[in-house]
Amino acid sequence: MPTYPPTSFVLEGVTYDFVHPERVGPVEQVKSWEWGQYPKVHALLPLRDGGTVAVYAEAKYWNRTQINVQWYDDDKVSLNAWLPMNDVRPVTNSEWDIDQYNRCPELLRPVGWGKRLPGFLPE
Repeated sequence: MPTYPPTSFVLEGVTYDFVHPERVGPVEQVKSWEWGQYPKVHALLPLRDGGTVAVYAEAKYWNRTQINVQWYDDDKVSLNAWLPMNDVRPVTNSEWDIDQYNRCPELLRPVGWGKRLPGFLPE
């Protein structure tokens, strides 16, 4: 039976066992971005073996020292974690587009990108 919150996920076929960082500080200090306007970010998640893994995610909430990020694994499972602000950086739309292309099944890429190369966004 899966645990909640999940502590492992599959990304690009590799299973990662991550430390599920929790929020630090009172809930009253938590702020939220406007629904649907979540910043796209690159986040470094701490792993149980002491390493980190980078994921592309959306930043949902923040407080004075942390940002809560949400991402999806290969099985479309939604995961989230509270990370130190230094472990999260914004990404460009081109970076996000390249990540989405790489995660998309090859047969569906013509639907989303047509003949456009990933990262080269129309104006």
